Amino acid sequence: MKKLYVILTLLIALFLLNFVGLAEKDIRIGMNSDATTLDPRFITSTSGMYITGQIFNGLVKLTKDLEYVADLATFENTSDTTYVFYLKKGVKFHDGSELRAADVKFTYESILDPAMASPKAGNYKNIVGAEEFINGQTDQVAGIKIIDQYTISFELKEPFAPFLVNMNTGIVPKHIAEKEGKLDHNPVGTGPFKFKSRLVEQETILVANPDYFEGAPKLNRVIYKILPESSVGVVELQTGTIDVLMDITKEDIVIINGDPSLILASIAGTNYQYIGFNVTNSPVDNKYLRKAIAYALDKEAITKYFEGSRTYVPLAATSYLAKEYANDPKINKYQFSVGKAREMLDKSGYSGEEVVIKTSEGRKELAEIMKQMMDAVGIKTKIELLEWGTFYADVKQGRAQIYLLGWYGILDPDSYWFFHSEMTPPQGGANRMYYSNSAADYLIMKGRTTLDPEERKAVYAQLYQVLTDDVPMIFLYSKPDLSAYNKGIEGFEPAPYPVTILSNLKNAYWKR
Repeated sequence: MKKLYVILTLLIALFLLNFVGLAEKDIRIGMNSDATTLDPRFITSTSGMYITGQIFNGLVKLTKDLEYVADLATFENTSDTTYVFYLKKGVKFHDGSELRAADVKFTYESILDPAMASPKAGNYKNIVGAEEFINGQTDQVAGIKIIDQYTISFELKEPFAPFLVNMNTGIVPKHIAEKEGKLDHNPVGTGPFKFKSRLVEQETILVANPDYFEGAPKLNRVIYKILPESSVGVVELQTGTIDVLMDITKEDIVIINGDPSLILASIAGTNYQYIGFNVTNSPVDNKYLRKAIAYALDKEAITKYFEGSRTYVPLAATSYLAKEYANDPKINKYQFSVGKAREMLDKSGYSGEEVVIKTSEGRKELAEIMKQMMDAVGIKTKIELLEWGTFYADVKQGRAQIYLLGWYGILDPDSYWFFHSEMTPPQGGANRMYYSNSAADYLIMKGRTTLDPEERKAVYAQLYQVLTDDVPMIFLYSKPDLSAYNKGIEGFEPAPYPVTILSNLKNAYWKR
């Protein structure tokens, strides 16, 4: 009997050791919002990019110093309008098939296909033959040429300064995406982790790709857990329910810094936080009411409260260009002024109708501060707090007056995707202000095709004068990219979004 007891004890001990070993091959990541899609051709949200960044690779990728380097392909700019990409040989998709130039061509043509309605389509319309393809005049884009199985070229209609910025979109396998369309339920890429399962608004599980072309990850699984209540994230981190927390509140910082078992990772962000107006919806379709709101908000105080860095234009505050434009007297900074706010309010003819601010949990506090400041100058304000998915859908589909969001990964002053009139939904873009101005359109296109940095800078100075006068957005501040993780994890290195701490998951491991 005693011998049986010893054997059982040893078996239980071995089971527990094995369980702990498996647990330490997993990392659980907490996020406030879920991905709206797992197909890289359609992603515009940070949460979606966090997840799909592990499943897919692009032709190029960013380093932590925000320089573009080879990912799936090396590249060269053979002329002002031609780029050639040489695919790395032997790279496998998660189903075992080899990456070929045909997959790259298919990926970009599917983004341009109007039937797919990708919000990224506008980034590639300058490729030779793209317009004809979109209009159904041809069944392929002439400027995307397969030279051989591992070589592909892109020919542009004219010089395009931000070309490489847009070439990090994840490449999808033609033989799968051609049949399935949008890869929400079966996202197959070449990345370090494979898709395992997903419960929408709950969790997404990825497993290691042992055949990853840059070497197998040290982790077995990555589990993304959705924590819609921002207040519970740091608690779950402390109790070990999650190992990494991506959405850090101001209150969380104090707790994390006071807990020796946790590490707070912080680095200057490539984002700007903003107030968006749907300029087609009353009463904010009135420019002078938007100006009144801009003057009513003490943006310096808001920036200080959220410990950000003030920006006056649609660029991350840390950008050297943002700092230069901040000193341009022609760009209206809308310095806080109750008198100016009331003057603009009178000019607008505002008659006291309710103005609705839509937001989700993550920016609830900002909405409350805004309401207080707007009420103080006589603008009747209501906050509508929505679950993230509902809020985001409302914004994209034009069901908002004022909304609170941020742009992340701002690496170039190119403003086409955000402000050009062609980019209003559902045409395929992120101009969710439904903003249209022919002068802005002209300057945006001129900025895209100007290669000389100084000439380009002058073009954007003019553009920002137009944008700040029309006020489709109020630019607030940039915030640092923050995340926190268990001290027992090694292999992470802070990097700005879209590189982020999560790009290092392949090298992450538990040291205990």
